Amino acid sequence: MLGRIGLRLVSIVDRGFVLLPLVAAACASSLPSPEMIRHPARTFAEVPYPPPAALVEIVPDEPSDAAVWVDGYWSWRGSSYVWLRGGWLEPPEGAGYATWQLVLTDDGRLMFAPGLWYDASHREMPVPKMLAVARTPPNQITSESEAAR
Repeated sequence: MLGRIGLRLVSIVDRGFVLLPLVAAACASSLPSPEMIRHPARTFAEVPYPPPAALVEIVPDEPSDAAVWVDGYWSWRGSSYVWLRGGWLEPPEGAGYATWQLVLTDDGRLMFAPGLWYDASHREMPVPKMLAVARTPPNQITSESEAAR
């Protein structure tokens, strides 16, 4: 009996490898995004645990042809994660955006970097003003203005 269950699971997993790229392509964003770059190592800070699952965001209408979309994310604020809503903005001239990132180091530490804008010299830039901010519908766990538990 266990042999059959094991074989069936392997069969489902094998099919998953074929379907995974198709699902990933279907879920890819069709919204215009900023030029993406990497964080410098100095940006990462140690955090005690990973962020919660992302919240659903309702995307408002695109305000201009020059606007790009930046997704919302949970950002570490010293003792908890806080949701920062995504939105439409016009990227600064010559700037690149590094999305939030969580890295597990070889020695087992979790390192977090928030979503940041950088100039051509990889210096951090102020966040551009949002032209249209996403809405996050209330849910049973976290309202739009609450910190993660």
